[in-house]
Amino acid sequence: MTGGEWDQPEMCDIDAEQHILGAALYTEDNTDVAAMVAEIPTEAFYRPAHQLLHAVMVELVRTGQPADPVVVLEKASSRGELGADTGRLRLITLELLGKGVPGSVPFFADRIITLWHARTAVGEATRMIQKLHVLHRNGDLSLTGQVVARAREGLELDFTDPAAPGEAALPPSVAELLAGSDSYDWLIPQLFEYGDRMILTGIEGLGKSMLLAQIACAVTAGLHPFLAAPILGAGAPHSTSHRVLVIDAENLPGQLRRRYRDLVTRIDAVCAQQNHPRPDWTDELRIEARPDGVRLEDPRELRRIEAAIAAHRPVLVVAGPLYRLNGLDTEAAEGARELVRILDRLRVKYRFALVLEGHIPHAADGRSRSVRPIGSSLLLRWPEFGYGLVPARGHEDDEHPSVVNLRQWRYARDERLFPHELYHSTFGLPWTPGDNYFRICRSRGIFA
Repeated sequence: MTGGEWDQPEMCDIDAEQHILGAALYTEDNTDVAAMVAEIPTEAFYRPAHQLLHAVMVELVRTGQPADPVVVLEKASSRGELGADTGRLRLITLELLGKGVPGSVPFFADRIITLWHARTAVGEATRMIQKLHVLHRNGDLSLTGQVVARAREGLELDFTDPAAPGEAALPPSVAELLAGSDSYDWLIPQLFEYGDRMILTGIEGLGKSMLLAQIACAVTAGLHPFLAAPILGAGAPHSTSHRVLVIDAENLPGQLRRRYRDLVTRIDAVCAQQNHPRPDWTDELRIEARPDGVRLEDPRELRRIEAAIAAHRPVLVVAGPLYRLNGLDTEAAEGARELVRILDRLRVKYRFALVLEGHIPHAADGRSRSVRPIGSSLLLRWPEFGYGLVPARGHEDDEHPSVVNLRQWRYARDERLFPHELYHSTFGLPWTPGDNYFRICRSRGIFA
């Protein structure tokens, strides 16, 4: 076994190990989760006690027995591999209970295996360096090749030249590309595909946050976020609810509670009116309230957010404001590039549509305010769609306009059917499009 019992260098994650073992020690039916955990190499765990508990769990799984916490602890204690200190092992096992979500096991497993490989690489490289120093001091460098070769074997690395010619190195041909399907992978027909990116901006006080919450709640219920109608059309999921995650980096829980209480009530009323199944609000819509902001550039914070995404598996993530999702200087291209790299990796890996809230700059020299988001010009080119809320004509001086326009600030890469005008409503959804939008959507078969 490697590593001390309580020390934690950079290349290990004790918390991740606890989440994995804790998920496998659920007192409910945990057969599938325990089997998944048993596939992880025991050596990937850094803490010796975790290695011992995992080894016992593997034995139980292979003999068809459940990974019951009491049985695991009893068998691990009887081995005596940690000396006589069974009390410490008991405390460590108790730490695991209540930790870990089954859905997050693949994410944490990938992390500890990567760290294990990193530790292995450092160990092999250190031994190689030490041996080379000994050869140098002895004045005999003839064995250098053997030392390096053994280090390579220990790392089990593939040293083939990536630039070497070969069939496997070729990207797909145009014929292979064209052989694929051209059909859209719709989440909401003619509105959102899986993997889409959208930034919604707007002047403060117009209802931008309410519109984002409306989109989140409607998609959760399997309703069109503007039409308040069950989603229909080719490729649509037909009356099924969805998992949605909201990451709110600005509002206090009390503010969110008032906003979502109203929306949940409205959505339930729409579902009842249309004989449409209500979503499971206890599970399908999750809200991460972080009024202090989120620092996605911090590996620990990113790891926690990714674990939540891995566990919930949302089809849509609504997050923002954009500038409070990180501590980087997104006015600079480098800061913006790092933020979108993080968001893109999560979006592609977990295949969700991403809708972000953006803030806009103040007006300068008496000119009207732009609805483009604050930050580097990279943010203007990055999303598929960019819209801003502005007061409709004739409502410019209203404190809370009842009619707003959706102004496009980023020309779309593909055709989508967003409304141009929204009306504040006291029934149904808070923001409702004009009659012409309903007619167009009906003509295209989006709803009956």
